[in-house]
Amino acid sequence: MLFIVFLLSLGLGKAMEVYANSAQRSREDELVHVGTLYREAIKDYYLSAPDGRHRYPDHLDDLLKDPRHLVTRRYLRQLYPDPMTAQAFTLLLSPQGGIRGVASGSTAQPIRVQAPQGVVSPASGEMRYSDWRFVYDGE
Repeated sequence: MLFIVFLLSLGLGKAMEVYANSAQRSREDELVHVGTLYREAIKDYYLSAPDGRHRYPDHLDDLLKDPRHLVTRRYLRQLYPDPMTAQAFTLLLSPQGGIRGVASGSTAQPIRVQAPQGVVSPASGEMRYSDWRFVYDGE
């Protein structure tokens, strides 16, 4: 009987490990998706300047309703939270002013060995989710 309890607890422990990895992989995929949405929205905002002077948004709310246009222009449907922390994304500011990208606030290590395509990250060293930067650098 004790041996059966030992096997059940061993199996349950392995099942919890597989579930935790699956949940982290799912949140990681969501981070890439949402981060890409932010990068593309910032790009669209930057390129759609009505007066021809490109600039980054001052606030993320500008991506919901662009104040530079008379007609309502939306680049995002809503402000999405960071899937890894369930908090707001860390804003990456441009030296010229405005928001040029977002990054996760999580210091956990990703499952992926390499950063996803389109994500700016350091070339070497131990990678963290906070190192994945979803940035649009204007032309």
